[in-house]
Amino acid sequence: MHMSSFENTVKITASNLDDREYISKIINDYVRNSSSSDNVALRSSVTGKHFFNRDDVIKALSNIQLTYKTKYTPGQKVNINTEEFKKSVLNSMAKMNNVAIPKSMNQIDGRTIDFVEMIFGAFLRDHNISDVIKSLLLRLQIPVIKTSLVDSNFFYDNKHPARTLLDTVAHLGIGIEEEDNTVYQTINLIVDQLLRSFDKNSVSFRTALSSLQRLKTIENKKLKQNEDVTRVQIVKEHARQLVLSELQYHTMNIKLAKPIQPLLLNNWSTYMFGCYLKFGKSSYEWQESIDILKIITKSLRPIKKHEDWTSLKNNYQEIVSTIRSKLASTKQNSEKSYIATSNLRKHYKVIINSSSYYEENALIEKDNVALKDSIFADNSQDKPSPVEAKEKSSKEIIDELPEYVRSGVWFKIFTGDNTPPRRLKLSIITHENAKLIFVDRKGEMIIEKDANEFCTELLCNQSHLLEDHSVFDHALSQVIAHISNSGK
Repeated sequence: MHMSSFENTVKITASNLDDREYISKIINDYVRNSSSSDNVALRSSVTGKHFFNRDDVIKALSNIQLTYKTKYTPGQKVNINTEEFKKSVLNSMAKMNNVAIPKSMNQIDGRTIDFVEMIFGAFLRDHNISDVIKSLLLRLQIPVIKTSLVDSNFFYDNKHPARTLLDTVAHLGIGIEEEDNTVYQTINLIVDQLLRSFDKNSVSFRTALSSLQRLKTIENKKLKQNEDVTRVQIVKEHARQLVLSELQYHTMNIKLAKPIQPLLLNNWSTYMFGCYLKFGKSSYEWQESIDILKIITKSLRPIKKHEDWTSLKNNYQEIVSTIRSKLASTKQNSEKSYIATSNLRKHYKVIINSSSYYEENALIEKDNVALKDSIFADNSQDKPSPVEAKEKSSKEIIDELPEYVRSGVWFKIFTGDNTPPRRLKLSIITHENAKLIFVDRKGEMIIEKDANEFCTELLCNQSHLLEDHSVFDHALSQVIAHISNSGK
């Protein structure tokens, strides 16, 4: 079949595909149409001495099942040549029957083959299917044609094993781009076995489908395990960057005394890191770790007025105690944590006792303000950190993403003007900086995209969604729509 244009055809809905009577009418009208342009291969009679019968057609198809090979070539105008294929079938039947004058194929069988070949042509136009998987699907043409000739339910049963097998091959191959992929090679072996064993019934399809389902279970498990490892690594690195950014921002105008540097740069940063990993960015624990960081850094600022001195004098013990209790809940070295907090206590005492306000001894009862109400815990005048400011704008950017852009969805991803696109799965959306992390079929990180940049690529069709739909239903709907539109 020369791949005729299917553009501008009417839409066929899922409800149409479920309507057996509707599909049956379209297909029967097509296969029984006597006005075919192929006056050699198609005849109006289904019996007669000048026509091969259905059994001859099935036997001929079985004879060429292993030898007739078609491979998908990207960019090639004709990947499925139905007339050449039917000629091979006719020659096989002539040789099988030892006839000098070749007979013809009856109309119904010929048009049924045409119809199936149009479905395979639709497979080849489906950009959701990778090129190497299209070649695998083409290998299944003859078993599918034989099934369509002997099983009247094939076109109407959306759970038919032959249709399910085609869908499963496409699903397994959604991220496969090379023939040296082990999953591809395993699918290829299963298809080989099917071609060697398939005769007329669906047993071979069911056997192959069982093998594919086992492969699917194994691969999904491996993908999940590898992706989980990748996700943990990405989240850890992301957490490190967030903690580092918060530390840099809140300490940038403070000269940290050397004895207290380990507490912030090691102990407390480790505590914040653990809060992020264990509880997440939106958790109370993470926010509390930042709030305590703010209290620490504010308490380390130079004392410039009496209020600063009295607040530190009243609250330094509670600050140290709070830090100590938080660090005790982690797996950090308890001795090092104790030394770090003790150094902080000593530092506070030195600051308090060396201040000019100490001599005034002006501490009175009304100055005894709890830490939660002190100037250190007052966030009202705080400016948002770069992380907080970025997170606010990132949320707005992410909210603008199309609804289908979510974790677990596959895309064909633009990787640059001079490099081929990649079929990758969106694994993580980082809400703090509006980044999208994509992994391959093995669950390994391949590329990181800015959400704004990715939106532009989608609009320009540089990157696009890969729909993990039923490839057979999609192809059938296209063929039915084309026939309905053309009136053939």
